[in-house]
Amino acid sequence: MLPVLYDFFVDVPPKRIEKPDFFPVYVDFGSTVQEFHIGCGSVAVPGMVAGLLRIHKERGKLPFKEVIKPALNYAKKGIFLSKMQASFVKLLEPIFTATEESRRIYASDGKLIDENTLFKNPDYAEFLEALSEEGEWIFYEGEIADRIEKLSIENNGLIRKEDLRKYQVEEKDPIYFRFRGYDIFTNTPPSPGGLLIAFTLKLIENKDLNTFGSIEHLSSLIEAMHSTQLFRREYVDKNVHKTGIEEILEDEKVFEVYKNFFEKRINLWGNTTHISVMDTEGNGVSVTTTNGEGSGYIIPGTGIMLNNMLGEEDLNPNGFFKWPPYVRLPSMMSPTVVMKDENIELILGSAGSNRIRSAIIQTILNEIVFNKTVKEAVELPRIHYENHVVYIEPGFEKDVIKKIEELYETVTFEEKSLFFGGVQAVSKNMEGAGDPRRGGSVVKV
Repeated sequence: MLPVLYDFFVDVPPKRIEKPDFFPVYVDFGSTVQEFHIGCGSVAVPGMVAGLLRIHKERGKLPFKEVIKPALNYAKKGIFLSKMQASFVKLLEPIFTATEESRRIYASDGKLIDENTLFKNPDYAEFLEALSEEGEWIFYEGEIADRIEKLSIENNGLIRKEDLRKYQVEEKDPIYFRFRGYDIFTNTPPSPGGLLIAFTLKLIENKDLNTFGSIEHLSSLIEAMHSTQLFRREYVDKNVHKTGIEEILEDEKVFEVYKNFFEKRINLWGNTTHISVMDTEGNGVSVTTTNGEGSGYIIPGTGIMLNNMLGEEDLNPNGFFKWPPYVRLPSMMSPTVVMKDENIELILGSAGSNRIRSAIIQTILNEIVFNKTVKEAVELPRIHYENHVVYIEPGFEKDVIKKIEELYETVTFEEKSLFFGGVQAVSKNMEGAGDPRRGGSVVKV
């Protein structure tokens, strides 16, 4: 059986107002700082509730009340954050403390929650109970929809109840391509992440990458990322909502232009969450969900912070508020399934904003090309190329790094960082890997 893709990412609301509540915050990753925009004007039409309930209805076996029971108990009784989870909260402190309601949940005594805090969210527990009784109607047409609209109107946001009512989950065929004898399935446009992953891997498919961390490996990877970025800017971003854009992968004339550029460059050398699941019956699931960094605004009475997807620069390459209304906002999220001879070999995906695709590409290369275990494939050091800058994790040979520095501006991290994404993967032998960069974990039952 071939994979099926459920797209339940956010929609662009049609409302435009003169002065939306929309402002920048800065997240410090240690060696680099990234700008995001939050506020009620950054909120897109959410689809996660509809998507998860649709998948449960069509694919699930357990009753929904049974599925949500653990989350319900945690929300009521509380949990202690891990040290890494607490560090993420601290990283996003400007967002978690942006509004009175967010401060009530995340800093009720004037101090941001940390690993010593028993964190409870009773409002979220009540929401889950209501959802289990009334279904998605309550969120998209009922009481919760009314609250979202009221919050949006009062705080210069764009979402209206009609936008929620019109939201639809889309079932699609994923992008399919072959790479070194493997069948790879990933996310499809209008989210360009999967298309760009496929393009990068096609560029380097026939290159001799030598060994992991070698100059052949890293030079090919960086220049393929460079060529892919040009491909995105020159072709993908302006055509992302056109039907059949993924067919560009089969257009040899277009592909050759970027492949030739790639070969010429080579000669110079010399809060997002992902889960990957497999079971003993051969089923596999790759799910990537995101709230962005959060808008700072809580849906009253639910304990849920709304997204800030309209405020992520990488998802709005043509400028903020430029997308046409009622389209699915493009995303870099790329849940991916690797198969061979109709059997699942690897399921993976990643968090990490615009580093998602580079994290997934490197994990696939580590497993398929360099024959690493799934744990090694996820944990080995990474690089990321963007706008003529190469970001580098520690662990590569100094002479290779020196060569990179001769050709590009570089940012070298002193330790592995959540900046480079958070891959969660599971392989055919039922071995899994949770990315330590983002506190990932593995559960085998």
